Amino acid sequence: MGRTEKKLMGKNAPIIIDILKKAYCDEMRIFHYFWYVGINMEGIGLVTYAAALKTQATGELGHAELLADRISELGDIAPSDPAEWKQLSTIGPLDPSKHLTLRSALERAVEFEGKAVENYNGLAKKALEVGDYVTYNLATTILADEVKDEQHTEDVLKSLEVK
Repeated sequence: MGRTEKKLMGKNAPIIIDILKKAYCDEMRIFHYFWYVGINMEGIGLVTYAAALKTQATGELGHAELLADRISELGDIAPSDPAEWKQLSTIGPLDPSKHLTLRSALERAVEFEGKAVENYNGLAKKALEVGDYVTYNLATTILADEVKDEQHTEDVLKSLEVK
């Protein structure tokens, strides 16, 4: 963190870093979820949607990279241990092996995508509150992606309904 940013952030840097680390852990766990399900999906989803889940996984990994970069800019490093990801994560239990059908995978995804929307909204508010406009910009950028992902997932779930 440069001297000007240190001066501007003051005592607020650890607060922002803590929230960023939680978001990073969420993204890494969600990446793993989508990747695992995309590889191991069962039923019709294997043919119709597995590739889309792998693509979504790479998007989550991209978010994790952006968050790790910001954590580094603020003078810390992102957690490296998956056990720590689970401990710091805000999305609760996430065993992808229990969600290998398309409907189950998407229903669980809607839950954690919604949580991501809440979390990035909170990060944006906190960053704005403490005057961290760089983190605010990052949070709103990722928030827009998460809103789109949540809506897309809900739309796919609705289209699974027999009419």
